[in-house]
Amino acid sequence: MKLKTFQAKTMAEALDQVKRRLGRDAVILHTRSFTRGGFLGFGGCPMVEITAARSVADLPVQARLPRVTARSRPPQREAENAAAAPAAASAAPTAVADPAITAELTAVKSMVQELVRESRRLHRPSLPEELSDCYLRLAQGRVSEELAEELISSVRQDVGEAGLQDAEAVQRRLASYIEGMIPISGPTERTATEGPTVIALVGPTGVGKTTTIAKLAANFRLRENLSVGLITVDTYRIAAVEQLRTYAQIIDVPLEVVMTPAQLGGALERLKDCDMVLIDTAGRSQNDPIRMNELRAYLDRAKPHETHLVLSSTSSQEVIDQVLSRFGDLGIDRVIFTKLDEAIGFGVILTSLRKVHARLSYITTGQDVPDDIEVGRASRVADLILCGESLHEAAGSGPRLRGIQSEA
Repeated sequence: MKLKTFQAKTMAEALDQVKRRLGRDAVILHTRSFTRGGFLGFGGCPMVEITAARSVADLPVQARLPRVTARSRPPQREAENAAAAPAAASAAPTAVADPAITAELTAVKSMVQELVRESRRLHRPSLPEELSDCYLRLAQGRVSEELAEELISSVRQDVGEAGLQDAEAVQRRLASYIEGMIPISGPTERTATEGPTVIALVGPTGVGKTTTIAKLAANFRLRENLSVGLITVDTYRIAAVEQLRTYAQIIDVPLEVVMTPAQLGGALERLKDCDMVLIDTAGRSQNDPIRMNELRAYLDRAKPHETHLVLSSTSSQEVIDQVLSRFGDLGIDRVIFTKLDEAIGFGVILTSLRKVHARLSYITTGQDVPDDIEVGRASRVADLILCGESLHEAAGSGPRLRGIQSEA
């Protein structure tokens, strides 16, 4: 049997069994809490049970398929799926593509997209050379076409035709407009008068929430000398729990592993003497309403003082727009952009912040903990968009967290 069940008195013991027996990449399929022994509900021993597999490939087929109910699938879709099945089966061997072929296809797609953008630029009304250069910088920086046109139009009206002769003045004016479009929150500070300030990080899968939480916790603990507690509800991936546990041990802060929203209250109570409590949530696909409702239940129970939506700057604008529409009703008030060191343009930060009622709190620039994180600054983002240079070449890479509380 590829699925194995482990029982222990605590979640930590059960996870340790899973790790030792199945490895760090084990996938947790099911968890439950129960009481063993006792009489009429009294005197029993609380137990935790975890059902896990060594990898996704070892899961039952039903566990790997998307959840589809008869109510959510129209009758006509059945016939369409049946008709498409032979074609899908014949196409299946091509699903596992050679990396070189995948890279080449990606390059071709990028070339096509660039040709489309170039065609649109050719059909635009002619612009003075100074504004044409600015427009090209915005386009190359991944600023959306509509927003780029809005910025150029504003600059043109502001400086007038005579002012266009001063290229540096035009550049400064454009940077000023970009900065004005980026709302910032400043660094997170302790705000609760009683108990800890509770911070929750949410977002889709693979954007770097766990690493970002470790960076914040390390800076609060080591650089600001605050007492910090960590809570993780990401128990689907045992590697994520172990990763955060390792960080917690290194910086000497307590970690609570929570399985259900009901258990979150107890975890917060045990960490009530901390200055800051950071909650790491599991990555949720914006296309999975069931998982999104589970996340909402956790947030309703935690009532965080700040909820940061974590987004990857390497994602396409289409994907980010979809994430914003799904996560927007979860009480998001701050946004963190990660992986700026991997991005090919930074305009998605500007475009995204224009579409969500939240402020930029932090950006991350690499994997190093506790470094590679900066407080979000409008001038920093504007420089990255307009200068068109790599992250680490731009203005000394900007200030780190240390000593910038007064710049909020």
